Amino acid sequence: MSKIVRFSTSTLKMLQQDENHIFYVYCLVDPRTQQPFYIGKGKGNRIFAHKQAAKSTFRKSGLFDDNETISHLKMNQINEIIKAGYDVLGYIVSHSLTEREAFASENVLINYIKLVQKIPLTNIINGHGASAMLVEEIEERFGYSPMDVQEIATDELILAVKITDAFRLEKDESREYTFYNRDDANLKSRTLGNWVIGRDKIQRIKYIIGVNTGADNAIVSAYEVSADKAEKYLQENGRTRYSFTALSKTQETMAKLDVHQRSIPKLRFGRGSATSYIN
Repeated sequence: MSKIVRFSTSTLKMLQQDENHIFYVYCLVDPRTQQPFYIGKGKGNRIFAHKQAAKSTFRKSGLFDDNETISHLKMNQINEIIKAGYDVLGYIVSHSLTEREAFASENVLINYIKLVQKIPLTNIINGHGASAMLVEEIEERFGYSPMDVQEIATDELILAVKITDAFRLEKDESREYTFYNRDDANLKSRTLGNWVIGRDKIQRIKYIIGVNTGADNAIVSAYEVSADKAEKYLQENGRTRYSFTALSKTQETMAKLDVHQRSIPKLRFGRGSATSYIN
């Protein structure tokens, strides 16, 4: 990490663009092999902290004795480098980042080094984001295979509702939602809705499913419901809106209907309508 133990004031100023862009991504390199062994995100003099902590551990543990070991891989490697008479090399890979940008950059770099370069790292946490996957693994995990409406394993009436941004919504199912405490960022809340439903349909509806119309009508949520447990609200125009209570969990309902990771691309919604009926 060279001989310096902290940045000068002018360097610190250069590393940040403004009060929101103060983070950087850094890499610690073993000079004996010229290979990275740790990727981190930080600000200020964070990059120097590992070496200082390792030196402190060095003194306290007596690691200069070959019989002593340190369980922390990063500290152990830093101490091995120091013991061999070298200094850890510290590289700033990217700077003037927001914290979100720094987390994303750190994650990409960790995945690239471990997966493509096949270099082991001492990071305890493998980045803050998705791990690298083969394209086949990506498709297996996120792909939705198409099915016909008739393949859904029930003859009961299903209310299908549009949720175009479903993949970005939070999936916590622990809360119940009503007309007055809906959370538009929650998938369960958005699915249970409040929906305009015909009087001839409301008593017959046994399931409600959320479909992502921007992804070939991928089925993203499913609940058993009952008109007896629904809240209703009469609008000024005389139309009634219903908000449902979930009687089941999404995964168990998807298994029951046999719609896990399935899409129904041929399902049609009326012009301007957010709902459609199946069966």
